Amino acid sequence: MNLKNISDNQLLRDTKKWAEHERVGLHAVLHHLYEVDRRRLFCSLKYQSLFAYAVGELKYAEDAAVRRISAMRLMRDLPEIAPRIADGSLSLTNLGLAKRLFSKKAHSPTERVRVLQSIENKTSRVAQKIVFDIMPELKRRDVGYHDFDDALRSKLEKVRGMLAHREGELSLTRLLDKMCDQMLAQNLPAAPRMQRQIRFRDQTCVNCGSGHALEVDHIIPRALGGGDQPSNLRLLCRSCNQRAAIVHFGASKMQRHLRI
Repeated sequence: MNLKNISDNQLLRDTKKWAEHERVGLHAVLHHLYEVDRRRLFCSLKYQSLFAYAVGELKYAEDAAVRRISAMRLMRDLPEIAPRIADGSLSLTNLGLAKRLFSKKAHSPTERVRVLQSIENKTSRVAQKIVFDIMPELKRRDVGYHDFDDALRSKLEKVRGMLAHREGELSLTRLLDKMCDQMLAQNLPAAPRMQRQIRFRDQTCVNCGSGHALEVDHIIPRALGGGDQPSNLRLLCRSCNQRAAIVHFGASKMQRHLRI
């Protein structure tokens, strides 16, 4: 794109126009990410998570993917903020700050909207001050998985996957508090003999390769006449299992069973 020969006024008009397009585009991307997540479509492409899909398929940098997914989930939970994202009043950076706050301390929907209103149209520095005044401990840098070598990071992910059904999605700090070495050695999932067989046979999700929140799934569901023989059983991660259910029974029917 060669802009050297356009007039100053035209350059300013075009820059403003493209900035508006960018904001509208972000709003559209967040809605599309929500629908991909709702349908668990990333599993159809053999990605382990929406994050892996955003990085691998959409080519976002990891931090850019995290910001967009965080913003999408806030918009999902608080649909009333969607217009403020579309018009640029709420930036991805400020939404990420708010998401950090909400993940550390429970807030009612009304309180969350109030916090978001307080950081609308604010620079990231001012928004940081507002959020840090609410929770000063957020000033501390969060330890992330990237702070560890591959071997320890893999170990932590295994423990997190083992605990996912019972504990939900654990932050790294909470996971470390669970004494990951002990949990990995001692907290093997209790299961009937057939389930243990399938877990031993498949080891990881047969669709995407994930080791997170693994579940024994019927290839042909029981409701459709499938049996419990090993040939009809497979190991899937929770997301791929949910995607399989959506494929068999439809998203509308699964709506009440899944948070989609």
